[in-house]
Amino acid sequence: MSDRLGGALARKPLHFIFVLDVSGSMLRGGRIQALNNAITEVLPHLRDEARANPHAELLVRVLAFANEAKWVIEDPTPVDRVHWQRLEAVPRGFTELGSALQTLAGALDDLDESHSAFPPAIILVSDGRPTQSTGVSFAEGLQTLLNNKWGATAVRLALGVGRDADMHSLRRFIGDEDVPLLRADNPEQLVEYIVWASKAASKVASRPVVGPGSGMGAPPPNAIGDPIWSTLG
Repeated sequence: MSDRLGGALARKPLHFIFVLDVSGSMLRGGRIQALNNAITEVLPHLRDEARANPHAELLVRVLAFANEAKWVIEDPTPVDRVHWQRLEAVPRGFTELGSALQTLAGALDDLDESHSAFPPAIILVSDGRPTQSTGVSFAEGLQTLLNNKWGATAVRLALGVGRDADMHSLRRFIGDEDVPLLRADNPEQLVEYIVWASKAASKVASRPVVGPGSGMGAPPPNAIGDPIWSTLG
């Protein structure tokens, strides 16, 4: 790919990170199956976004968390090389979100400041309230993330799954009242919302615009967690 003068266009890395809850409650109501289906479906959309953007190289990573945080895809991987391996929920697993955010902040420390011109895009998906069995609270993990240059400037979106999702914590993670907070109450919504959030995050991160939350486009219906019946439990 080249510009109109014939020179090669430099594609700057855009790190796209999914942070996914695989705690025991994700076994209820087909939640983990719906999450796997949603990620499988979103990847072609991300590949389309990458092909449409000549300025950004979209690199995917996936961090799963329950009793501890574990990288599912640890190395930044070009989106067209990502092959999804289905996640399994951890029976009786806790929701150690604080530990996950601390792990995420450590990974962001390794980004090369000379090349990573675009802020990372982070999408958090969780169905419960953060626990603290590891000794790292949600507040501590979030502060560690925000103390990191890339964590503070990242495009952060969050999606609650089911009516037990702690929307207050997810809103604190986003940190911007103008950015939609999503809650999926059935498998179809989960797919729809992850697709929307992924496309919105990649666009905003790689095409910075003026104004908080701008450039994302209209969110899907029920994007603020309307109290409707949840088939995801």
